[in-house]
Amino acid sequence: MMKSTPLFTSLFVLLLPVLVFAQDGQGGNQGSLLPEINPQDIEIRSEFQASFPGLRRQPILGFNPKPRVYQVDPNRMPFMESREDAVADISITQLGRPEPPTRSLLSYPARTNGYLRAGFGSYITPMIEAYGYHAFNENRGLTGNLNVRSSEGHLSDDQGGFRYMDFNARYFEKINEKWRFSVDVKAQADQNFMFYPENTAPGFNETPEKEYLGAYGKMTVQKINNAFSGMKYSLGGSIFDTELTAKSASVPLRALSGELNEKAYFAGFKIYWPGNRQYETFDVSGGIKGGTYDLSSAPNEDWMLLNADFTYERLFNFTTRVNGKAGVAYVSDAFSDKVYFSPEVEITHYLAQGLQLQGRAYATPEVQSVQDYHEFNRFLNTNTQLRHTYTLGAEAEAQFQLIEGNRIFGGVRYQHAQNFAYYQRDSILSGIRFNTFYDVNYGDANIFELYAGASHQLVPNKFWADAKVYARSPKLSSGGNIPYEERLGLEAGVSFRPVKELTINSWAEYIGKRRAPAENGDLDAFFLLSAGAEYQINDTFGVFGKMLNILDNEYAVWSGYPERPLQIFGGLTVKF
Repeated sequence: MMKSTPLFTSLFVLLLPVLVFAQDGQGGNQGSLLPEINPQDIEIRSEFQASFPGLRRQPILGFNPKPRVYQVDPNRMPFMESREDAVADISITQLGRPEPPTRSLLSYPARTNGYLRAGFGSYITPMIEAYGYHAFNENRGLTGNLNVRSSEGHLSDDQGGFRYMDFNARYFEKINEKWRFSVDVKAQADQNFMFYPENTAPGFNETPEKEYLGAYGKMTVQKINNAFSGMKYSLGGSIFDTELTAKSASVPLRALSGELNEKAYFAGFKIYWPGNRQYETFDVSGGIKGGTYDLSSAPNEDWMLLNADFTYERLFNFTTRVNGKAGVAYVSDAFSDKVYFSPEVEITHYLAQGLQLQGRAYATPEVQSVQDYHEFNRFLNTNTQLRHTYTLGAEAEAQFQLIEGNRIFGGVRYQHAQNFAYYQRDSILSGIRFNTFYDVNYGDANIFELYAGASHQLVPNKFWADAKVYARSPKLSSGGNIPYEERLGLEAGVSFRPVKELTINSWAEYIGKRRAPAENGDLDAFFLLSAGAEYQINDTFGVFGKMLNILDNEYAVWSGYPERPLQIFGGLTVKF
């Protein structure tokens, strides 16, 4: 028995690993939850894949997590080259200069220190247009222009002749970085013959003549702190004299002839500054203007307008601009003295790309001077009396810009005016009744207007055109249309530059029928078509020509005074 023990022990030792391996393998496949891991996968191949033979359920489909173990190429070689070795294989060629950046420069026309345009037209009509500019230094300069046009008349016996001569000049100086100073002067010497349509009326032996003489001066001082802050002061005055000479053997001279003088003055100031918000500005302004005029048949009469205004402007969200004004004014004339409020609101809204809407409502008093009336209607007599006008108005407009340089617009406006000035011909009874010159009358009026137009620059600096058409309803509160106010109208112009040296342009105007009480009816509508051309021979000399009233229409702006038929001009332009 003792001898068999070593043999039994040796067999047990030899069979023990086999038994253990069989037991572990059976238990791992059936009940063990521990994973099977092959150490060689981690140590040699840097991979980790674990299996769970004890789990009877299948793994989730698509679930195959990978370990965050990064591999390094065992065969990699470190970079040992120098900078010279690294670029040794790069071919070397001659490098060119880099292209400069593209620049888009805004070109300005060459400055013209002066030009003289002189010409001659049919009916012996000379004309002169002159402009000059002289810079004393970079801070001081002087400009001026002269316009002269005269004619012997297009009617028989020199009737309808005229002479217009106007001169303007300005001296300006930049005192320092903030202060500016300027002086403006103007002068006029005009004359026209006022023939009688009823040339068979007895007692007339000479064509009536009317002459204008006037002078104007204005001094302005301005301080500019920046684009949003500064102040401006102005002071000036004017003198005006008109004389009507009409000789007659049977009509008293005081009924036709006469002289009218006016002396006017004005002064004003404006102070503006920015607000605390972005794109917000304020300004305070005020002024006074007035005058004295001397009627040959009445004592001197005075007029004056004194006003003070406060204005607020702001841009909201870069789409809506609001401008509001609150003001008060005192007006005095030969008929009344009154105080008025003068508010105004203007709103501009950019509705979409290229589409702009604008609305405005206002109330404002105004006094036109004697000179304003006589320059508008050259057939006025010298018994003009002044009354102030108070206007309440509203207007709205829409603008659409399809492409740059093109604009389409349309709008509506309404005005109610107290003491609206309109013109009517006088009637004189001297054995027979006939119409003579014009007088200024006043009455309440309501004016409603619709308008539309377009402005196009199809080819920049080559072709551009603009046109506007309007329809109006000018009514007096007492009844009827306002005399000599048209109900339909058209304005249009076209310019074409086929080459740099040649410019061709044409313009047209249509004025519809107008009420003419002296004619017991309406004045006929008329259409005027004109054209002109200018050719620049060189930098100094050029020639021009133009034709007025090409269709040779017979028309009258004021009843009883026919205007000119077809007229042709030609002349020379000199630039220096």
